[in-house]
Amino acid sequence: MNTKLVTINWFVDFDKEEKWLNKMAKKGLAFRSVHGFFYCFGECNPGEFIYQIDFDEKKSKNGVGDYVAFRSSCGDQLVHQHKSKIYWRRETASGPFEEENNVAAKLRLTNKAFNFHLNSFIGLTLIAALAYLVLLPIGKHLPESGFSTWLTDFSAGLTYGILAAEVLILFPILKKLQKKVNNLIGQIF
Repeated sequence: MNTKLVTINWFVDFDKEEKWLNKMAKKGLAFRSVHGFFYCFGECNPGEFIYQIDFDEKKSKNGVGDYVAFRSSCGDQLVHQHKSKIYWRRETASGPFEEENNVAAKLRLTNKAFNFHLNSFIGLTLIAALAYLVLLPIGKHLPESGFSTWLTDFSAGLTYGILAAEVLILFPILKKLQKKVNNLIGQIF
């Protein structure tokens, strides 16, 4: 199938992204892939497919082996994997993926999303610390040159850029996901 539409979108909440993909499928646009903010769609019969987003906790590049085989044997199709997100679809006639009131499944997916973003936060914090605690002092202690100035400016910019991204983007995402996890746990107990 050829690509019919490429659209730009950005989602923090995977539930909203999943609802949007299903809304597009109801309009006759089958999700194909996502690359950054660019979503590619092809033609399908309106309402032919439903979509679900899952998360690969191991972040493997080639899928998740037995898990993919198991889901495929249940009639689900692996459409695309982007970073840790796995996009599944099935024919609408096969029924929904899970009941809307399946709180345990929502908790599992939300917890996977939280862990992914927490690992990103920790990784970026380590990069910022490396830049600030290692690269910046090296740049300041090198003999005055274009390289030492560049290294100092680069390490300071990298540190402040990462910290700004964490405060403005990752921290609010983590806070929202933690609130969602707590809400789902409250529904179980």
